[in-house]
Amino acid sequence: MKDCQIKLVLPTKEYSEQLEEYRQKFKNWSSGITGVFIHGCGTLGEKENIAEWLQECEDYMVGKNLPEGFVPATQFLGVRESDDKLVGMFQIRHGLTPHLERIGGHIGYSVAPDEQGKGYATMMLILGLEECKKLGINRVRVTCINKNVASAKVIKKCGGEYDGDAEYEGNVFERYWINL
Repeated sequence: MKDCQIKLVLPTKEYSEQLEEYRQKFKNWSSGITGVFIHGCGTLGEKENIAEWLQECEDYMVGKNLPEGFVPATQFLGVRESDDKLVGMFQIRHGLTPHLERIGGHIGYSVAPDEQGKGYATMMLILGLEECKKLGINRVRVTCINKNVASAKVIKKCGGEYDGDAEYEGNVFERYWINL
């Protein structure tokens, strides 16, 4: 479907209004899987304003002002090509700490609650894996909470090979590797 095609773009102030709307959608909706935490967008749900978050994204991409235990990361917006609408978020962590290897992985992503079930997560992961190649990441760790059946399907569809479970803060995470 043409109107379901998306592209990954770096966040800019031109998307500020849509980013605020995205954040509000998650504040008003809970999946029952992770509450209102928004995966794949760093601190978007916690920042006072979008401009702070945009600066953080720029800094993290080059490894600047990283909190202890963080690694450089590139933030993308999943934008529908037909109308330039923000439908998802996608983040690539450039490396793995022991914690990220265990439960966080290289990749985090989310799809707006009103846009789920349309194939956007799969498209973002396919595009994101290409970005991983550009960063020299050839073996990609991807995880999901075991209750998130839809995310596990996306990961498997994109070549994820199951690598066991890990428990953290009362949640069980399914862990996968994708070899590029």
